[in-house]
Amino acid sequence: MNDLKICPYNSTYNQSFYELNKAWIEEFWELEKSDLKDLLYPKNAIIDKGGEIFFAVKQNIVIGTAAMIPFPGNKIELAKMTVHKNFRGKGVSKILMNSCISYAKKNNNREVFLISNSKLEAAKKLYLNFGFVEVPLDSKKYIRGNYKMNLTL
Repeated sequence: MNDLKICPYNSTYNQSFYELNKAWIEEFWELEKSDLKDLLYPKNAIIDKGGEIFFAVKQNIVIGTAAMIPFPGNKIELAKMTVHKNFRGKGVSKILMNSCISYAKKNNNREVFLISNSKLEAAKKLYLNFGFVEVPLDSKKYIRGNYKMNLTL
């Protein structure tokens, strides 16, 4: 992945953000209201709230995304992280994760959390490798979410 670039939010990538996330979500579930709010209006739902969306770009094509959504108490949610199926297993998610954690630290967040589903085994392995630990699920943000993980910074 020598020619891979991680780019911050750019509205020209909005359609890719929507399509990549829609694809992985619809592999197992349906898009939820909270998904549509984030995916259709990323500037309003994420950027304008002080968050960020990272794009993994290879040869001017977006092949992965990850969003960081701020919450009160210096917490930030890692959300909408995905890599195009043709590029999975090549380290793109690790590069995106490093960008997200660096962003959280730079913005003085004390905790990164995520909500996921046990069907996404490769994702859970990634989170564990980065030091996330499972904690009680205290959110109903996503119907599909059946576990929560935190990373203390």
